[in-house]
Amino acid sequence: MKFSNILIFSSLLCALSNHVIAQIAPSFGAAESFAVLASSTITNTGNTVLTGDIGVSPGTAITGFGPGKVEGGLMYSGAGSKAGLAQADAKTAYDNLISLSKSSASTNLTGSVLGQTAGATTLVPGVYNFSAAASLTGKLILDDRGDANAVYIFTMGSTLTTASYSEVVMTSGGKGANVFWVCGSSATIGTYTKMVGNVIAVASVTMNTGATNTGRLIALNGAVTLDNNNAFAVSSAPIDSDGDSVPDSMDDFPNNAGMAFNNFSSPNMGSTTSFEDNWPIMGDFDMNDLVMISKYNIITNAQNKVVKVIGDFKLVTAISSYDNGFGVEFPIPRSSVDSVSGGILERGQLNAVIILFTNSHTELASVPNGSPKNYTVSFNILNGPTLNQFGTDYNPFLLNFKGSSRREVHLIGKTPTTLADLTAFGTFNDNGSVAAGRYYVTHNGLPFAINIPTERFDYPPEEVDISKVYLHFIEWAQSGGTIYRDWYSNLAAGYRR
Repeated sequence: MKFSNILIFSSLLCALSNHVIAQIAPSFGAAESFAVLASSTITNTGNTVLTGDIGVSPGTAITGFGPGKVEGGLMYSGAGSKAGLAQADAKTAYDNLISLSKSSASTNLTGSVLGQTAGATTLVPGVYNFSAAASLTGKLILDDRGDANAVYIFTMGSTLTTASYSEVVMTSGGKGANVFWVCGSSATIGTYTKMVGNVIAVASVTMNTGATNTGRLIALNGAVTLDNNNAFAVSSAPIDSDGDSVPDSMDDFPNNAGMAFNNFSSPNMGSTTSFEDNWPIMGDFDMNDLVMISKYNIITNAQNKVVKVIGDFKLVTAISSYDNGFGVEFPIPRSSVDSVSGGILERGQLNAVIILFTNSHTELASVPNGSPKNYTVSFNILNGPTLNQFGTDYNPFLLNFKGSSRREVHLIGKTPTTLADLTAFGTFNDNGSVAAGRYYVTHNGLPFAINIPTERFDYPPEEVDISKVYLHFIEWAQSGGTIYRDWYSNLAAGYRR
């Protein structure tokens, strides 16, 4: 259930130390045991799981349970119930948090986009303010310096909004007991966002489909709306069967302490990589000499370190006179890879290079005519990098031999592997230069391989230049992919011939 879009992180130093701010985390009082607390209504759709109490005050409406479930807690409604006391204490906690945000030691992040803007992708413990709205896009790393109880206070003058598949991660693997998101109006948690900490909004809290939160959801004056979510009150000690500090409700591998989260590089669809295999000559430039569809699942542990890679591939076609192979280079040392299945860990490489096959004709000859050949490759990673370091941008390539020369064809700008023959760079149509760090690009700025973020790519017929079929291909390629991004999918006039 956990998805990730990975970005490059930068650090922002904070004037507050863990020692100082550890003493200013406010208490929730009677609200301590509540996973969800609303003023008017709690409305649920689907198989939400809440661990802890849930309640509404002064309202009384709680709907959608079941199919939703409440584990380790009870439901309360009305001002005379425990929910009424909880709302009063939650308001006190809110006021205390706002007061702390006005201290001279706070950091103003107004204008930053959490998880994306330089300076707001990795944050140490502290108090952070936004004068109006705040947004989260991508991944926000809370570098808690090994303290799972480190205090983070984020205050928004108005709203907090997270993009789909966003993520907040504590480097210690902590659940965010002392992480606070304080909203002057409402909070909207995007589809499949993975939040950490306590969300307190003056107005409403909306959890979109599949979003999860390891903390409380509190609406002081409005409703909490849920849709197939997970949330829990940190103090309620949720079930953690494998003892990895990730509750079962959040853990994709609840009985395996070495693995915690699935991270799909393409949650809905795979990507298609197509090659022209005559490099450094453009040849017919039909980009159909080998067409491969790829999907990845990167499995991480509770510390957000990569422990396993699973790749699913489909060889769609191989219209070529060469016996072409296919491989992928990953950004880790070869020595860190273990237990490879479905492919070959190539010897003599510095980085981990997995070869799926060396002769595409033989591969397609083993399946019915017109059918793709399917592959599943998996391997474990020892002492792996964090997920943001490993990324999702790998290095697929075609290889063949011209005499004793190992020729590799990579995406534009990607480096050849250790075993590639480098002597062909800068010859014929190739404008590459090893010395300049320029690879796999023609003199007029075109690639020898392309990657498209969909499985549905209509590759050109044999011996038909791709630019003669897709009329904006050249403009897209020469712009570095910044214009005509829909060149391969748009059916409007002027896009295809």
